[in-house]
Amino acid sequence: MISVIILTKNEESRIKTCLESVKWADEIIVADHGSTDKTLKIVKKYTDKIITFVEEDFAKWRNKAAEETSGNWLLYVDPDERVVELLKEEIKKLIETDEFSAYAISRRNIIFGSEVKYDPFWPDWVIRLIKRDALEGWIGRVHEYPKFTGKLGYTKNSLLHLTHRGVDQIVLKSLEWSKIDAKLRLEAGHPKMSAWRFLRIFTTEIFNQGILRKGFFNGTIGIMDSILQAFSMYMTYVQLWQLQQKKLMEEVYNNIDEELLKNKFNY
Repeated sequence: MISVIILTKNEESRIKTCLESVKWADEIIVADHGSTDKTLKIVKKYTDKIITFVEEDFAKWRNKAAEETSGNWLLYVDPDERVVELLKEEIKKLIETDEFSAYAISRRNIIFGSEVKYDPFWPDWVIRLIKRDALEGWIGRVHEYPKFTGKLGYTKNSLLHLTHRGVDQIVLKSLEWSKIDAKLRLEAGHPKMSAWRFLRIFTTEIFNQGILRKGFFNGTIGIMDSILQAFSMYMTYVQLWQLQQKKLMEEVYNNIDEELLKNKFNY
């Protein structure tokens, strides 16, 4: 028996096709993080097993959802991923064997409307198929990964990943993730941000994305993506800088307004 786990938050434009691609599973569990659009209305047409979360901790979402399953195999799928027919048939065969406790699945990434085959977008292995009794738990509030006992196998077929659907989607997602990542770095005691640190971080990430990962050598899409990835990392450190200040920005600007009112707008 296989249980599919999907994490959602305002995914009304993508969740239906995702659910259609996994409706062959024995069970579908959806863990929702406060959707305010039609996501849950769509989900309820496929499953009534819905749990909600408030805390921004992806590992906890995945672990809690796993506790609600009844299948002996767990398949984690994101709303922008699709289980294509060949992968579905392969998974059905794999879960009938005991050779491996978990499987890494490659992802065919659609970036700005085109499939790309350069690093880090191919083969882009992600561990998503796990035997329930082998899963020890997911680790990490962001960029989470599963810890499990036993051997890891690799599938022949891939998930289809519909990512980078436009600049708005990329920037909004980067802002959301950067807030969580910045909090983690602050809690870990990251050194105080300064001008030279910003310059070093940005230039290093441009080099990593554009040269080491060869984004600059993969045409227009590769160049756009490299710069956007560097921007995403840069925003994490801008968020960190804000958290490191003695006063929140909102408080600073409120104080200015109070001073203006008190001094009859002499400033």
